[in-house]
Amino acid sequence: MDSLAQRKKQLDPQIQGLLSDINKVIPYVVQIYLNKGHEKKNTFRFRWNIIIDAPKNDINNKFLPVIQGLFLDHQYHFHNLFSHDYAKTELANGNLYFINHCRTEHLIFGNQEIGFPWNQHEDLTNEKVQKKIEEDFRTSMEGSFAFQKGFKYFMSNNNLSQAAFMAHQGFELGYRVLEGFLCGKVKICHKIEVHQRFLEKNIHRTRGMFNLEENLEMELLELLDRAYSGSRYENSFHIERDQLDILEQKLESFLDEIRQLFQEELELLQTYNTSGKKISVEPQNKEAPNLLDTIRQLSKENFAMMRPANRRTKKGYYLNHIYVHSHFSIFYTLKSTLNVCILALDEQCDMTLDIKNIKEDVKTVLEFAKNLIPLEEGNYLDQMRELMLSDNETTT
Repeated sequence: MDSLAQRKKQLDPQIQGLLSDINKVIPYVVQIYLNKGHEKKNTFRFRWNIIIDAPKNDINNKFLPVIQGLFLDHQYHFHNLFSHDYAKTELANGNLYFINHCRTEHLIFGNQEIGFPWNQHEDLTNEKVQKKIEEDFRTSMEGSFAFQKGFKYFMSNNNLSQAAFMAHQGFELGYRVLEGFLCGKVKICHKIEVHQRFLEKNIHRTRGMFNLEENLEMELLELLDRAYSGSRYENSFHIERDQLDILEQKLESFLDEIRQLFQEELELLQTYNTSGKKISVEPQNKEAPNLLDTIRQLSKENFAMMRPANRRTKKGYYLNHIYVHSHFSIFYTLKSTLNVCILALDEQCDMTLDIKNIKEDVKTVLEFAKNLIPLEEGNYLDQMRELMLSDNETTT
């Protein structure tokens, strides 16, 4: 029994059912690749890459709606449809998405003799090719960095509408780069919200991306999308400097995160040799980490909220980061905190006469307090509980 037949036999029955359905309703399927998502990075459990020998227009207009219907009840599965010609071209151009996720060991359907990608591009993992991939990435990022510089220039000249346009362009080009090596294809659209929703099907939201569940962030995102046309065609477009301060911080974080995510994909490539077999980056004789080493690693990854103060001068800890919009927002938050405290006092009505925006003050204080919740440490405690306590001790 060959390796492909063995691989298909070992698949979960649900996945076998999906695979069978795909081949029943979609003609011209050349190959199907399946690999697992990374728990901390991806928003899915399984990634499907379906390669079809059909024109791109037919894939988008005829086959994609059918595939979307098949996956409707499988929300933890991320699926992509590519034409065979497109996939081969992107692979030859060094697109890390296809190099890393369309490997022979990921193949669950198709003619493995085609050898896509390794038999056709045996040198994909050599140093020269990797350097070209890195150079292409740096070139693709130049546009975002140029718009980031333009943003700072227009901010310094108090041209806030043009600064907003530059921020929009920096984000848009950044999303397109990310989509290329994380999704395999680029979303052709100028709305940042559309790019983010497309990308969130693949990866968890980063610091530089927008929280689509937060009203303030959605307002900011809508302003950013309006800036694309509004700053050029509408004299009425307006944005505040403190809103641009937030965008500046977000854009800087976003571009840093793109570099980090690219480096992770490049490191994944480097764990393979030219035969297409994964090689370990750890020494072969290294023992599995013991309990203490595991605890130390979890602590390093999840104790993120506080850092120790200089014990020689002061005991205790500093908060590692609290997200604020600007200096003005810090002072506004302090004022709101005092207002809420005044409102809590009994028989102090005379002190509340100057407090005009009670609901806004309470909302500001609650939003600030929410940022103090150490979610990372909560994740750490959950994992520590699993390590330290048996099932019998945690079951009621």
